Amino acid sequence: MAATFEWDESNGAGETVTHNRLERNWKNIDNSTTAYSASPITAGNNSFDKWQNGHFSGTYNAILAGLFAHTAGAFGAGLTLKGQPTMTADANRLAYATPSTTANANLTFDDTPVIAIGSGRAVWFGATGPAAAGKADSTTANPAYTNYLTSQLQTTGSAGAGDTVTATQTLQYDEN
Repeated sequence: MAATFEWDESNGAGETVTHNRLERNWKNIDNSTTAYSASPITAGNNSFDKWQNGHFSGTYNAILAGLFAHTAGAFGAGLTLKGQPTMTADANRLAYATPSTTANANLTFDDTPVIAIGSGRAVWFGATGPAAAGKADSTTANPAYTNYLTSQLQTTGSAGAGDTVTATQTLQYDEN
C-alpha cells in the first residue's frame, strides 16, 4: 500500500479547512470555491495569500525528504510569486493568519523563477495540523501534515491583463 495524499486549504478568520483541493488559484477573494475568473486580481494589487498544506493518510511507515518548488510556467512582467521560507528548524513554520491582500511579510522566498524540484525548499512534516509545533524532516505519524506551503501573487501596475500562464508548484517527498 502507499500513502494517500491530498492538498488542504485554510481560509477565513476562523481557519476553515477544505480538504482535497485540486488547484491553487490566486484570486481576489478568500475562499476555496469561487472561480478565479470571478475574482480577478487587478494590476498593482495582490492576491489573497493561499494557505495550503499537504495531508497524508493511508498505509506508510514514514514520510520524509520533502521539497517544494515552482517547477513550470514562467510568470509575465509585473508578477512576483512570494512563498514560505525553507524549513531548517521547527520555528520556521508559519502560523496561520487570516488571508489578506496586504503583502505578507512572512513570505520571504521569491518563488517567481522556475527551478528544478531538486533545488526546492525543504518541507517538514508532523502529526498535527500545518501550524502546530513538532515539525521535523520526517515523521512516522499517521495522519501527517506538511508545514504551510503559503504563497501570494503580488503585482505591479505593469502586470498584463488576463490570465497568467499555468504555473506548476511541485511537492516531492519520499515514503517508506
